[in-house]
Amino acid sequence: MFTPRRTTIIIVLALATLLAGCGAAPATQAPTALTSAQPSAALAAATVAPTEEAPTTAPTEAPTTAPTFEPAPEPEPVAGVPVVLPALETQPIIDSDEAPEGARFGDADDPAIWVHPTDPSLSLVAVTLKEGGLEVYDLSGKVLQSIQPEGVRYNNIDLAYGFELGGEAVDLFVATDRFKDRLAIFRVDPEARQLVDVSDPDSALLFTPPGQSSDETTTAYGIALWRDPASGKQYAFVNRRATGDLAQFELVATDAGTVSWRQVRAFSLPIPEGGELADAQTEGMVADAELGFLYIAQENVGIWKVEAAPDSSEMPRLIHAVAPKSDYLEADAEGLTIYYAAGGKGYLLASSQGASTFAAFTREGDNTYLGSFQVGRSGEVDGVQESDGAMVMSLPLGDRFPQGLLVVHDGFNDPAFMVEDDGELENASTNFKFVPWEQVAAAFSPPLVIDTTSYGPRP
Repeated sequence: MFTPRRTTIIIVLALATLLAGCGAAPATQAPTALTSAQPSAALAAATVAPTEEAPTTAPTEAPTTAPTFEPAPEPEPVAGVPVVLPALETQPIIDSDEAPEGARFGDADDPAIWVHPTDPSLSLVAVTLKEGGLEVYDLSGKVLQSIQPEGVRYNNIDLAYGFELGGEAVDLFVATDRFKDRLAIFRVDPEARQLVDVSDPDSALLFTPPGQSSDETTTAYGIALWRDPASGKQYAFVNRRATGDLAQFELVATDAGTVSWRQVRAFSLPIPEGGELADAQTEGMVADAELGFLYIAQENVGIWKVEAAPDSSEMPRLIHAVAPKSDYLEADAEGLTIYYAAGGKGYLLASSQGASTFAAFTREGDNTYLGSFQVGRSGEVDGVQESDGAMVMSLPLGDRFPQGLLVVHDGFNDPAFMVEDDGELENASTNFKFVPWEQVAAAFSPPLVIDTTSYGPRP
């Protein structure tokens, strides 16, 4: 991302020094402030002989206050945009080496919902935590598994159902690893409700030329999986950070019981007028499993649509632009997800990160804009701000979410964990909110469809 991801508070060190010298309250009474070092009483009382030069001392850095949890402001209301309420949230994820003991390290980004094959109440939500790896939750937000390899940065995640591996049909979670420029592929064990790594260690890097090492920057970023109903082949669309490049990879089972990949298609989105290559960056994507389209969120431009078939010669077309060309998408355009309903109908949802809102479009036809909503506070669960990834599931998921579930990333979690970074304070706390679909449906007039029977994720 190149736009600010969290609200920041500028700390002026000179002002802190002035206040300290005027008898301001000690740092313990203002945990988010930076204070200059106070001279000791002995030094203040010392005298220097007239014949000697006053000794000089090296300047000392102003000590910083230890990071603390504190209340975070709620999302600013947007005129005319309804507010929906989350049912629960996951534990805080803290992106700081100064996190309190026992806190989960990482930077939350993208969720994916897996539906259990026989008991939907046992379904899982797997999420990326960037350098913190992956976390797997049950439908109450309880942690079932933490995957924390060293030297990774798992950015986005998606899933595939019914992939043939080792003579059986298995379900896969697939994440992008930005540092290694690879895919991290996990088989779901439905009985243990655990993820098992089946990534092929010998597969080529995704965007890094052969013989070179990953630069950890212009590498794998966003991902969307799609199964071609005609061939039964499973594909992963991956975009490349800080560029407009995208590639389509076929997932391939190996004799060793792992999953490899091979590129079958590549294309690029244009650099915005007057911009640079990094301004062409994309991340959020989703593929329509039934209609065969790929949707791409280009952060500073808008939402693009292109055919998903690997032999398609169609060029992507921009279907919805960010402000000022529209008043419902404010950069960054981020997470995309599809709600499936009968007859090719349903909804495309998009995170308008700059406004902390979500836009809804028709799934069919020209993807007409229908309206927007915010996720607000519900009791102890705070509202959602600066959201990245999201995923919606129309199927009933047990007694807790009988009419479907929307999981969204919260980029500014409450309580905030304020850390100092280069003279600024920023909130290092993120997590995920679980929103009942009926909350979203009822926010629109007329209400959005609730269809819990038409869609089946397995082939």
